Amino acid sequence: MLLKEHFLTQMISAFDSSAATFDRYRALPDHALVAIRKTIWDSTGKPESAHVLELGAGTGRIGNAFVEAGDSYVGADISLPMLLQFHARNEDARLVQADGARLPFRDGSFDLVLLMHVLSGLEKDSWRNLLCETVRVISPGGSVVVGHTTGSMAGVDARMKRQLNHILERLGIARDGTKKSREEPLEWLHTGASRRMQVTAASWINQRTPQEFLDRHRNGARFSTLPDKIREEALKNLHDWAEKTFGSIDKAFAEEFSFVLHIFQIGV
Repeated sequence: MLLKEHFLTQMISAFDSSAATFDRYRALPDHALVAIRKTIWDSTGKPESAHVLELGAGTGRIGNAFVEAGDSYVGADISLPMLLQFHARNEDARLVQADGARLPFRDGSFDLVLLMHVLSGLEKDSWRNLLCETVRVISPGGSVVVGHTTGSMAGVDARMKRQLNHILERLGIARDGTKKSREEPLEWLHTGASRRMQVTAASWINQRTPQEFLDRHRNGARFSTLPDKIREEALKNLHDWAEKTFGSIDKAFAEEFSFVLHIFQIGV
């Protein structure tokens, strides 16, 4: 069931253009998705009848595990194309197109609010309104669960990302401070939480190639908003650097990834 907030149906999200291909390069292993859901329930101590809201639900790569299990789950996202992909994946999903900074829910409506791969994608300082709304819709004693994927700093993805940042800096574009962009909102949540914990929910090995990084970032949400000339020059420079550094952009490397959860109990 997909519910559209009428005042948002004309709003364009940076993720709209990448919705159809989003999961192609970002899907998580099935066992990791099952483990993430189980770890959230085990770590928060909530019964599986608890009401769950996921902000930035996207195509459902995390939330669908809750839907499949029959949980009381609602997914919200500002991008209608992303939600349509989620709906196509599972017609039973309860989905709402909504701005995270103006949620159409009553105070205390949910026991858990999930923010999976959300904080690092926000514009600078825009997280405050999102988190204020997040805390508003949580019932007393409920939890905010922030999740993100981590990989080796020596891996292909990390090295390609660092080089892309250097290239963009030379082209006059500010660097992407993903880690830093998470730290401040996490500290804000910590300050208002009665309990905090961090846990690794799942780990897995994936094959990574420089070519996959190039393909993934070509239509990435924030990268795609750059001027065409900047994008093409950055990708060409990164392609040339990768060929020289790795020998071939199609060379595959086995890398370990983990999914980390930061859990904050709010109130009681």
